[in-house]
Amino acid sequence: MLIPTRTKSTTGSNPQSGFTFVEVMVALVVLCCGIVLIYKSFFLCADYLNNLTTRLYASSLIDEKMGDIAESFADWPAKELDFGQMDVTMDVNRRAVHFDYNINMQPLSDVKSVWQVDVNLNWQDGPRAMHMERSAYMIR
Repeated sequence: MLIPTRTKSTTGSNPQSGFTFVEVMVALVVLCCGIVLIYKSFFLCADYLNNLTTRLYASSLIDEKMGDIAESFADWPAKELDFGQMDVTMDVNRRAVHFDYNINMQPLSDVKSVWQVDVNLNWQDGPRAMHMERSAYMIR
């Protein structure tokens, strides 16, 4: 003859049973880890968006500078080459960003009537030193 055995139910049918302290603490740790990851990813995305916005402004500035150099080069040698202002400060996302230009212009050694123009744009984005450069050839 078999002796009936009683097993305890872990499904909570007993009104006295509930969550243990350890279960509550584990759930709290998992919840906190999730919140920290979401918080961190939010600020990472905000930093990427700020960096992208600053790069778009820099791209626009460097294109404008190339246009100014091309106009000045068209009037040269009748007029002196004028590269314009070599630095500019702009408000990007309610923050002042200082951009510095570095322009190098030299004739190609093989072809006398072609000039190479290199425009470098440097700025500080928080702790990072950023730069962008463009090169073009101009024919005289």
